Amino acid sequence: MLIREAIILAAGLGTRIRSHAGDTPKPLVKVLGIPLITYSLASLLNAGVKHFYIVVNPKSHAPIAQFIDAIGIDAQIIVNEKPERGNGYSLILGMEFVRDMFFLSMSDHIYDPRIPNILLRSANEFDVIIGVDSSPSYISVNEATKVLVNKGMALDIGKHIPKYTHIDIGLFIMKKELYDLYRDYAKRNRIVELSSLIKHSINSGKQVAIADINGLPWIDIDTVDDLYRAENNAQDLLQRAIDVVYKYINL
Repeated sequence: MLIREAIILAAGLGTRIRSHAGDTPKPLVKVLGIPLITYSLASLLNAGVKHFYIVVNPKSHAPIAQFIDAIGIDAQIIVNEKPERGNGYSLILGMEFVRDMFFLSMSDHIYDPRIPNILLRSANEFDVIIGVDSSPSYISVNEATKVLVNKGMALDIGKHIPKYTHIDIGLFIMKKELYDLYRDYAKRNRIVELSSLIKHSINSGKQVAIADINGLPWIDIDTVDDLYRAENNAQDLLQRAIDVVYKYINL
């Protein structure tokens, strides 16, 4: 199956990396000389995505839009005027525009370019597919979003759940049909985190499955330490990702 659309969540304020980034929006912070958001864009282009919806905050809108225009990919920039409401709220803003099943990716995660295709294997069968890792290498589990899994289905998700079996890698496949369910949730809750929306999907009887990448490399760039860890300890991952970047994107 091919999925042609992707939503990229890039509306976070990046406060934990600001000491390094200065005025540069976090998605444009360079990792081995390449803006961070470029890695997820290239990996999804490699998996067959043709059009992106990139959700940004008001402060990052202009520089990110300028960068996206310069690299020449087919993308629509959507401004989240209320980024404090959470990344789930950004997702809902992007879902208004997608036409069908779509990838959802964090803008600050770098993952092995083979990973999107692992999620694609069972994309038709479920409402949500969560990319997860049963044996992560480069991330702090304490900081990560955890997932409780039984027989391939997600039972719970969150940073502080009491029991978990896998780590959320920040890449998903979702059906457009969830839009009304998520929008109704946002009407009743001011803070709308992505994990809360997925948990709401589970509690509403939706089919929320997982795709385990089984230790394929990925990393979440949340802090300055994460950036240094990526550049110094995850060079094999970065080189594989960089090869795909230069295949699909003009920098």
